[in-house]
Amino acid sequence: MIKFFRKIRQNLLSQGKTGMYLKYAIGEIILVVIGILIALQINNWNEQRNESKEERLILLNLKEDFVYNQRILDSLVGRHIEIKELQISILNYTGKKPKPVTENEFNIILETLYHMGEFYPKKGALNDLINSGRLKIIKNQRLRNSLSSWPPVVERIKKREENIRQGMNGIQILIEENGSWLNVDNVSNSLTITSNAFPESGFDVDNRDLLNDLKFENKVESEIVQMNILIRVQKEALKSLTEILDLIEKEIKTNDN
Repeated sequence: MIKFFRKIRQNLLSQGKTGMYLKYAIGEIILVVIGILIALQINNWNEQRNESKEERLILLNLKEDFVYNQRILDSLVGRHIEIKELQISILNYTGKKPKPVTENEFNIILETLYHMGEFYPKKGALNDLINSGRLKIIKNQRLRNSLSSWPPVVERIKKREENIRQGMNGIQILIEENGSWLNVDNVSNSLTITSNAFPESGFDVDNRDLLNDLKFENKVESEIVQMNILIRVQKEALKSLTEILDLIEKEIKTNDN
């Protein structure tokens, strides 16, 4: 098309028709500009399409990680509520209150307390997104903010888990000094928690005597307080997870349209 205009201009120039020549020259320039604009628009469309494909892949990876995190955390909340109930049951036996009928009954409670479990979320997709500086690929500002706020939520959970771990270490020391871990571990055999076959202690010891120790009672009570805080923080995290997953799902649907 440009060659066609150029040939016309050359003919007009040779014929001395300067006015017509200028008009065709301007037309040629306009045609070139239009061509450039169309090329730029096509390039923008291609870039947007590629970004949409990349965003969709990122969203799917994030969804996979956060669905896993939601499932694991929900399971942990249920377990921690059960452990808290067991901790409360211990306080119903302390001091002058009636004791469990058998030592084994109490040992089962002690053994179960140490199966608390901790939250180890999947974070590969989010870490890759943040560390590579590609978080801006996600168009939804609210989702970007929620994703940026997730790591501090995990840190709050880990901090509470550490507080509980330290408290359980204190209870463990009391058992080591005044009770028998072997009798506790012996219960694991009947519960098939461990493949190791532990015998009963060779000493004349009854772990129910721990229930007469005020220090033991205080440490258990402190653990209940910490467990309540952990459960509350975990439930708040579950709300954040639900919000993030809802936003991810909406963005995936928007991306597919």
